[in-house]
Amino acid sequence: MIESRFERVGTAFLLPTKTESRKGVESSIRSTPVIGVVRTASEGEAESQARILIDAGIELVEITFSCPNATALVSRLLSERPAGGPPWIGMGTVTSPGRATEALAAGSEFLVTPNARAETAAVAVEAGVYLIVGALTPTEIAAARDMGADMVKVYPLPPVGGATYLATVRQPLSDIPMLASGGFPPEEIPEYWAAGATGFGIGAPILGSTPEEIRERVRNSLQSARGQA
Repeated sequence: MIESRFERVGTAFLLPTKTESRKGVESSIRSTPVIGVVRTASEGEAESQARILIDAGIELVEITFSCPNATALVSRLLSERPAGGPPWIGMGTVTSPGRATEALAAGSEFLVTPNARAETAAVAVEAGVYLIVGALTPTEIAAARDMGADMVKVYPLPPVGGATYLATVRQPLSDIPMLASGGFPPEEIPEYWAAGATGFGIGAPILGSTPEEIRERVRNSLQSARGQA
């Protein structure tokens, strides 16, 4: 059994200021650039996956709105973590301004969208949280950056050519930080890193059948994401 890195201190939320959390997210993206994505139809499984990823060393955990009671899970994880983070807990599948508002109310420290919608991005920009906007084409990627995205999630990559596609769109857009996403296995991280990805969003493929296997997958993924593989 994995020993938890969470510590409960009374019942108070151990939340840093928005400026502190933003700097923390930025720092973790530089040092441990893998975002562990939790996407499941089971509430219990979502919580289990989030804790497993954190205990294995993932500093950035994205709870998607496709998980039942996702905002409650975010609030619970934040209330139990060491003061100030990491881990940093964010929300994904933020498809509307309403969802962005819900995520922020739950304490989400970064937002991830699957699409480039200006109204949704505006909520995050106004709140000052780290924003990752989903886009695919060069036009969408540039538009997402103009909306205020700190990083653009190029999604979904595998169906359109994977790392080769990413390398191609980065040729004219190399000044835009890009998160590789879309369901590729951890073993392909080196290809996406070589193509110019700044970060990597990975969900179920990083999970294993035992705690030891998960730690190994996470360790290898983080090494690859830093260009050390």
